Amino acid sequence: MTELDQQGPPPEERERIYRRNFFFFLGDGILFSLGMALIGPTTVIPDFVRRLTSSEVLIGLSSSIFDVGWTLPQLFVARYIVRAERKKWWFIGPNIPVRFLMLVFAGLTVLLGKDQPGAILLAFMILYGAFAIGDGIVGVPWADLAGTSMDSRWRARMFGFMSAAAGLIMLLLSPLVGTVLGEGGPGFPNNYALLFAAAGVLFAISTLPVLFVHELPGGKAVEKIPSMGEFLPKLGRVLRADGPFRAILITRMLTSLFAMASPFYIGFATVQLGLSSAVAVPTLLALQTVGSVSGAMLYTWLGARNNLLFIRLALAGASLLPISALIAAVVGPFPLYIGFLASGLTLSNLFIGFQNWVIGYASADERPTYAGLFNTVSAFVSLLAPFIGGTIAQQLGYETLFGVALAMALAALFVTLRFVRNTHPAVPAPEPAAAD
Repeated sequence: MTELDQQGPPPEERERIYRRNFFFFLGDGILFSLGMALIGPTTVIPDFVRRLTSSEVLIGLSSSIFDVGWTLPQLFVARYIVRAERKKWWFIGPNIPVRFLMLVFAGLTVLLGKDQPGAILLAFMILYGAFAIGDGIVGVPWADLAGTSMDSRWRARMFGFMSAAAGLIMLLLSPLVGTVLGEGGPGFPNNYALLFAAAGVLFAISTLPVLFVHELPGGKAVEKIPSMGEFLPKLGRVLRADGPFRAILITRMLTSLFAMASPFYIGFATVQLGLSSAVAVPTLLALQTVGSVSGAMLYTWLGARNNLLFIRLALAGASLLPISALIAAVVGPFPLYIGFLASGLTLSNLFIGFQNWVIGYASADERPTYAGLFNTVSAFVSLLAPFIGGTIAQQLGYETLFGVALAMALAALFVTLRFVRNTHPAVPAPEPAAAD
């Protein structure tokens, strides 16, 4: 079965459904993306955690928690949802409690107060981690729902407009973030609690639009959940036989190693370059947002035509961020501003390129397995990345870390140029058991 399978509504009605679903997915995506931008994992969160601990490893881990938590459970979820032909409520159900967790954390932060940084840090790690894992549980159903309920054209438009709209709104809000974190704001930790509360409200509201998505038929449901003895060999066959998928998975892992430097740019700006948080956080966030909006508009146009080309261009542009930081160490902060602008243009939209490639590449029956495998395998690298990045930053300095990150970006680009293709090869079925 492919995206254009004629099962279900006729083509004209299917196109009308795609169009309606586009707006519902777009509403969910804008609200969720805006919430994530308010607590920026490369700006607000590492700056917040730096005020609670001096451990570079914990600061790096704080920025990677969502990526790890979101990706880790997906392969295990993929094994279970193959028994369901319809995936919509697998997405909506777990979201209802999960997307209120940041509101709970905001309240706990205010109650604990500035005299209990260790308790606030523990609460953050637990609740933010639970929020990430909860969103990971619904990641595979979302991918399947997006794959069946919109075709590749509407998905690319949705991803692009989602990123652009959230970026434009965030651009308007970034001065407010500076005011909240500045001297005129409510003071630590209530200033950060306010940002987490605002994000929590957006996460909670974002559960509503997907309720109205019209789900179209996808992969056929299986009669029983495959045993681990059946499921794991299938994963091995996919990795052995499917070269382009294996290459995009390696690219994703190299990108995670590149991203291990992400939480340290803001520390580099405040600690080594001498900028205050009230200046560095909103300024870098605004520049990253401007780039993100521009990159989203580029993706809206290019992603629908050649998603793989966009991924390659984004990886090439990603190398500008560590380069700019290395130059800033010598001449001052201005190159870092340029780097964050380039980062928004490329990195902010790179993951949606990866996600859209996997959704469009796998057939409807294979999509849960491919999406789960892609995200869960990369989670183990994402889990190691903050420990590697934090150790390098603490023992060898920021400049060494940025040099390693640059090497990872260039390696990821090489893999996509040399090995990633859009053509899906047939994955061999398991050989029948020999007769007695």
